[in-house]
Amino acid sequence: MVNQTIKEPPRALTEVEYKTLPKGATLHRVHRMDHGFAEFNKGKGDATRFAPFYDSSGKIVPSLYATSTLQAAIHETIFHDIRADTEKKYKTIPIEKVDDRMHSELRTMRAIKLVELRNPLLNNWGIEQVQLIGSPSELYHKTARWAAAIYNNFPQAEGLIWTSRQCDPDDAILFFGGRVDEADFELISSRDGQDATFVDDVEQEGAIRGIVIIE
Repeated sequence: MVNQTIKEPPRALTEVEYKTLPKGATLHRVHRMDHGFAEFNKGKGDATRFAPFYDSSGKIVPSLYATSTLQAAIHETIFHDIRADTEKKYKTIPIEKVDDRMHSELRTMRAIKLVELRNPLLNNWGIEQVQLIGSPSELYHKTARWAAAIYNNFPQAEGLIWTSRQCDPDDAILFFGGRVDEADFELISSRDGQDATFVDDVEQEGAIRGIVIIE
């Protein structure tokens, strides 16, 4: 039973702290092969920590996740659901979960203004980082409301940035569709799940956490 401890965001948030992601910044995404390298999700698929969420008129805001490193991208996607307390014999990922993924390395084409979700700011809002960033998937319906509150309170905010729960101290990022779009990113390189170098990278990251890729 998940302890329902995440508070609702206040109607009016205090001023935020921004981090500007500069033009030319390198980002990484591990995504399904049938999705474009910078294709925004319009609310399809499973819920994530900060998506889907809705604007003030009730429309879904498209979203795009990325990370500052390949390692974080792997841990935040392929290994995301493997809990630390999982028994060793169950710390496995079928190779099919790698086969249908792609690694895309992106470059930002302009500066992008992101809201920092770090402890000093969160404390002003009366919520702790462990609640907003470290909570389990059962509470995603609550954490996504914070993304909505930020989006609706701050029209200049173009996304969120926080410390990856899975791969500290690397950054995880959510871009707000409509304020950021595919044209704001350039593809540097891509590898699909059939690429041996990508599989090797996944296996190496899995070994760090005791996770085995199985046929």
